[in-house]
Amino acid sequence: MCDGGLSNLTTQKVARECGVAEGTIYRHFTSREELVVTTLRERLPGEFQPHIDALMARAGRMDVEGNLRDFITAIAPLFSVIAPTLGMLAADPALAARNAAALRADGGGPHRLVDRIANYFREEQRLRRIPRDVDARTAASILVSFCFYRSLMQHLFGDDPTRLSDSELPKALAAIVGRAVTDPSPVA
Repeated sequence: MCDGGLSNLTTQKVARECGVAEGTIYRHFTSREELVVTTLRERLPGEFQPHIDALMARAGRMDVEGNLRDFITAIAPLFSVIAPTLGMLAADPALAARNAAALRADGGGPHRLVDRIANYFREEQRLRRIPRDVDARTAASILVSFCFYRSLMQHLFGDDPTRLSDSELPKALAAIVGRAVTDPSPVA
């Protein structure tokens, strides 16, 4: 899916890559869509975790904006995988409901990524590099939402409304979020 996109992913290609018969896939999944959603539900947390661990390890080191820039550089490409999958879920309410139920049963969901990033902001607060009155969850939500929105717009319309290149995005977003959390005083 990362190599050829969701539209080029077939159960035949998956079976060939896995060295199994195509029918074997249908013994475990009712559709290609269910296979994709299940795979992402199981793999994406693991894809994000090393980057979150690296971010946490940098708390108190370098500057907050630089830490965020490097983190965004690492995670932004992962959203290009998430966006088309969520579009697929939106088109199939029954599959979306099964996926949501499975996520809840596993204690997962989109809030988990936000929680983990918010922990970084809280650690920086503990180290007094971010004021205590900054809402860590809101800062994390803004970061995740922006990355997702950009990827979704690129997927749906082939256009990035921010007009930022992949190399410009981390710097721009880190500047906005980093400055907002390190100096949250109201702008006059």
